[in-house]
Amino acid sequence: MTTFPRGTRLIILLSAWLVGTNAQAQSPAHDGHHPAPSTEVAAVVQTMRALFAAAERGDLAALDSIYAGDSLLVIEGAGINRGWADYRDNHLAPELKEFRNFRYRPFEIEARVSGTLAWATYRYALSADVPDRKVDVVGRGTAILERRGDRWVVRLTQTASRARRPSDPPMP
Repeated sequence: MTTFPRGTRLIILLSAWLVGTNAQAQSPAHDGHHPAPSTEVAAVVQTMRALFAAAERGDLAALDSIYAGDSLLVIEGAGINRGWADYRDNHLAPELKEFRNFRYRPFEIEARVSGTLAWATYRYALSADVPDRKVDVVGRGTAILERRGDRWVVRLTQTASRARRPSDPPMP
């Protein structure tokens, strides 16, 4: 265990406290110009639900307005895609073409907002028939969103999944 001199420990504790209070201070106040924080959180959750619904429908045009274009970063397991075109063309579109009976549902979405940035953690269930097998997984994810004008766009997602177990919740 690393030990720090007494003054260094105090600086570290104060720095951590200041970072925490600064993050809270950046939340926009409800002043008539900015929606109330709960409204913003609800908008972030709705954006995440819209992302899953569009993916389940195979609606790449809808996803085009939800993902942040060239600013997008997608990390799935050990894979990474940089930019919407890379993710769409080299990962998502080919995958969606293979899927039959595709279901992709988020649940337990928890969102936080700080100014023009938001983050969400969530669980998801994915099932699909592919040519050689049935896919049935549950996973967890994190998304970072950015407010652009009057809407939220997804800048980053990081997900990981595993095969569904009997003890897992049913498909939402």
